[in-house]
Amino acid sequence: MARHRKPHTVPTVTVRARRRLAACLLGASALTATLVSRSVTPAAPPAPDRAPAGYSLPDRGGAVELVGVER
Repeated sequence: MARHRKPHTVPTVTVRARRRLAACLLGASALTATLVSRSVTPAAPPAPDRAPAGYSLPDRGGAVELVGVER
């Protein structure tokens, strides 16, 4: 006859430690991605015929305004 064994269970402390480690790694990777994206310059310069991202096209006077900024 086959023996019936109790299923293997992971201690609660180990589960909590794994979740905490996963949360820390997720936070560290998000912070790293933010810092890298802020510090690395783009490979190509912006197109001369387009306004920079977040700016409206200049009016006839040549003034450029931010788009979506609350005043």
